[in-house]
Amino acid sequence: MMKCKVKRIYPLWGFLLSFSLWNVSCVDNKYDLDKDIDLTINVGGEHLAVPVGSTDTAFLSKIIEVEEGDILQPDVATHIYHLTKQDVIKVNPTTVNKVMITGAETDLSQPIVENFVVGQSSSVTANIKTSNTLTATADDIDEALKELGSLSTNTPAILNLTFDLEGNGLTYSKVDAKDLVIQLPAFLTFKEGEVEAGNKLTLNGALTPKQLEVVGYTFGEKAGEGLEPDANRSLTIEGDVSMNGNVVTSGISGSGDLSLTLHVTLGEMATDCVTGVIQPKIEAEKTQIEFNDLPDFLQDEETRLDITNPVIVLKATNPLETPVEVDAVLTPKKNNATIEGHEVKVGAGYGKTAVTLNPGENVIALSRTETSSVAGMTSNVVVSDMNNVLEIIPDDIDVSLKPAVTNTNYYNVELGQDYQLTASYEVDVPLSFEQGLNIVYSDSIKDLNKDLNDLDKLSLKNAKIVLSVDNAIPLKLQLKAENVQIKDIYGHELTAVKKTIEEDKQYVTASVDGETPTTSELVLSLTSEDTHFLTKVEKICFKIVAVAGEKTGIPLKDTQWLKVTSVKLSVPGGVNVDLN
Repeated sequence: MMKCKVKRIYPLWGFLLSFSLWNVSCVDNKYDLDKDIDLTINVGGEHLAVPVGSTDTAFLSKIIEVEEGDILQPDVATHIYHLTKQDVIKVNPTTVNKVMITGAETDLSQPIVENFVVGQSSSVTANIKTSNTLTATADDIDEALKELGSLSTNTPAILNLTFDLEGNGLTYSKVDAKDLVIQLPAFLTFKEGEVEAGNKLTLNGALTPKQLEVVGYTFGEKAGEGLEPDANRSLTIEGDVSMNGNVVTSGISGSGDLSLTLHVTLGEMATDCVTGVIQPKIEAEKTQIEFNDLPDFLQDEETRLDITNPVIVLKATNPLETPVEVDAVLTPKKNNATIEGHEVKVGAGYGKTAVTLNPGENVIALSRTETSSVAGMTSNVVVSDMNNVLEIIPDDIDVSLKPAVTNTNYYNVELGQDYQLTASYEVDVPLSFEQGLNIVYSDSIKDLNKDLNDLDKLSLKNAKIVLSVDNAIPLKLQLKAENVQIKDIYGHELTAVKKTIEEDKQYVTASVDGETPTTSELVLSLTSEDTHFLTKVEKICFKIVAVAGEKTGIPLKDTQWLKVTSVKLSVPGGVNVDLN
């Protein structure tokens, strides 16, 4: 008698395929099922779809992992991602050296009694009219001093005026000045109250020595009126000294002549302040803006950014009494090499809008378009090609600053003093999605072998992986076949597996506003002559390239998200199951 029994079995591959296989067998000694019956069956008919699972909602705050201190940070209030970086710019102190002016002297002589003989009046009045040149020099004048309008000192130089009377054969009781005017050089600046207006000194009475304090030199009131150092950086300072008026010689006796000499002696001067056309050399050390601690998607070689309004803020305190013009060259680098064609030049020296540091505090925004969001901003300089330095995310940006004083008008500088121009920069790049934006996101599906190796009973040459994706990120996502790698448990690529994705199944539609999600389906086709290729799969690596959607200017926020709502293994035509 033939005995029959019913047995229900649960192979692992049956669990993965989400269906139960009921196996009914009748045991009879007359038959050998292994030899006499082919137990290969087809399951699924035209299309077998096997649910594999789904993912959690992936917010950008999880996809883009940032830590405190990283250059990429979301704004606490707005949730918008910003690339931020700040640091000091080292500017060497600038000093204009002191000017040393040599001493000078001159004599003015004139006879006051001539050919006197006994019997003439004992008193003679002489009309004085004489002059001479007083000359001083200065050497090793600082290159910054293009024209000198005036020099002053904290330690006055002494101007001595002394008189000598020389004669032969005459005696006299006294010599008195009568409205005798000594005209001193106009370039001398005297201590207040020392001389009359116009550097005049009017004498009446006895000719006694005079000692005057000179506190500076004046050559001109405005540009073009002063003195320019010669090619040897030397300066000759000269002016006339004159005496005009009367001298009365009384109590004369004897016969002969008498002459009056004025000795003018000026001491040397170390000057402490200058007014003029002054263009000191200001040197700023090359600054490097390092873009470290960036998330992977911003470091990928294919990543491109087209930022609406990247801003670099230059903060500087100018201690001079004149504007400082700044030219800048921003050179992006990647892998220690300059990114060719992406250098940005700023400043009047390159034919662009001038960047001017006025005396005092300056907060200058260098931006792609007009901006008003920078706190304390004193000026906004539009640099239309600013995005060039960021389009290919650099490892660092070399910033070469060339500060220069180009002012051709007079202003004041303290000589021998260190003028420290303090400067710093702040980079603020609010990330938004533009037509030129291209972000690469790499990920993988792994640990697949522990499930797929149970499919060793299946015989198939092709399969499809179907991903349903909800996208609240305002980027259109694309998965190309060449950006997919199928790897085994040893990390080796299964090159025998052919990958294809139809054009209309490559894209995830962008969210139009960064808030409302869209739903799309990606279909990856896998083909191989090895009918058991799925059992060898451990990991699927993929690179999704994100390109801008139709809308631009939508900010990148950490609250935007992506969710794979389902992942299915699809087998067209069903599968053959070998139960032999």
